[in-house]
Amino acid sequence: MTNENSVKDRTNEAEELVKRAAEFVPQLRAQGKEIDDIRRIPEGTIEALNEAGLFNLTIPKIFGGHQVNIRTFIDVNSEIARGNGSAAWVTTLTNVCNWLVATLFPKDVQQEVFGDGNARTCGVLEPRKCEVRRVEGGYVIEYGFWGFGSGSLHAQWAGLGIPIVDENGNIIDNGLALLPMKDVEIKDDWYTTGLRGSGSNSLEVRNIFVPDRRVASISKAMNGEYQSGHSKEEALYHSALVPVLALVLLSPPLGMARAALEIFLEKLPNRKIQYTWHNSQAEATVTHLKVAEAAMKIDSALLHVYRAADDIDRWAASGEYMDFHNRARVRMDSGYAVRLCWEAIDILASESGGSLIAENNLLAQIIRDARGATNHGVIVPTTNLELYGRILCGQEPNTVLV
Repeated sequence: MTNENSVKDRTNEAEELVKRAAEFVPQLRAQGKEIDDIRRIPEGTIEALNEAGLFNLTIPKIFGGHQVNIRTFIDVNSEIARGNGSAAWVTTLTNVCNWLVATLFPKDVQQEVFGDGNARTCGVLEPRKCEVRRVEGGYVIEYGFWGFGSGSLHAQWAGLGIPIVDENGNIIDNGLALLPMKDVEIKDDWYTTGLRGSGSNSLEVRNIFVPDRRVASISKAMNGEYQSGHSKEEALYHSALVPVLALVLLSPPLGMARAALEIFLEKLPNRKIQYTWHNSQAEATVTHLKVAEAAMKIDSALLHVYRAADDIDRWAASGEYMDFHNRARVRMDSGYAVRLCWEAIDILASESGGSLIAENNLLAQIIRDARGATNHGVIVPTTNLELYGRILCGQEPNTVLV
C-alpha cells in the first residue's frame, strides 16, 4: 500500500468514526435526564457505543482497535459530548486509559487486556491513600483508595497509581498498576451536580498482588521510556504522556460548548427579551454581539486544541519525544482552551433567561456538566498558565506533570 493510500484510508476511517459518534447525539440528548437520575450511562447505550467501535479508538490495530491519532480522538469524543457530557467523559477517559495500557505496558500485558478485542479500562493516577509492599515477583497493595474512577462502572480493567517501593518499604518511584476490575471495589459515592452519569466513583483495593509486568514507572513514562515495543510507524504509542493526558480532556468541553451554541440558536426564533421592547431576541443587537463572542471563543478553543493535537502527532511520528517546552505549552493550550469553552457556555447561559433553571432544559445540564469537566486538575487554567509562564521566565516548573 502506498503512503498516499494509507493516508486516504486513515482519513476515511476518521470521518466514519466521527459520523458514527454524531449519530448518537439525538439519543444521548433524549437520555439526558435518565443518565442524571440513574447516575450512569445506560448499559444499552454503552453496548451501542461499543458496537460502533467508539471505545477502542486507541487500541492497537493488531488487537482489532482503530489506533487513531490525537486529532481524531478529540473529534470523535467531542461529537459524543454534543449529545451528553457524561457519556463523552466516559468514552474519553476509557479511550485514554486504553492508550495508557497500549503505551506503557509490554506486549504480553496488552495481549492480556486487549486479547478478546473488547476491553475498557478506567484509571486514576494519584491515590488518596496507598500502602504497598514489595514481594517476590511484584507488589502487594495492602490498601489503596482512589477518587474519581470515571468509567469504572463499565470497565474490565483499572490502571491505578501506586508508590513503587523497595524491599525496605522506601518509595523509589511512582507507578501505574494494572488490575482486573474483579480485584477492585467500586464505592457508591458519586453524588454530584455535574457529570452525574460518568459514574466517577471512588475505587478501593485490599491485599491484592500485582505482578511486575503489570506495573509501569510513571517517571520513566513522562520522559518517553515506554515498555510497549511499538514500531516507529505506530506513532500513537510514541505520543508524549502528559500532553496526551491533558489535551484529551478538552474533548467533552469542546463538544458541550458546541452543543450549547446549537441549543441556544434553536430556541432563539421563539424568544423575546423580557421587560424590554425586543419582541424577538434574534433581532436584538445585544444578542448578535453575545452569540458572535461565544462562537469565536469556541473557534479559538478549537484552534488551540488542534495546534496541540497536531504537535503531539507530529512529534510522535518524528521518532523524537516532545521536548520540555512544547510539552508545557500543550498543557497551557489545554488550560486556555478549557477557559474559552466555559466562557462561551457562560455567555450563552446568561442570555437564556429564567427558563435556564428548568429541570428539563438541556442547556442547564450542559452548564452543570461543563462546570465539572472544566475543573479537572490537569486542565485548570490558572495552574497551566502559571506553569507555562514560569518556564518562559526561566523558572522551575510548579509540577512534575509536564
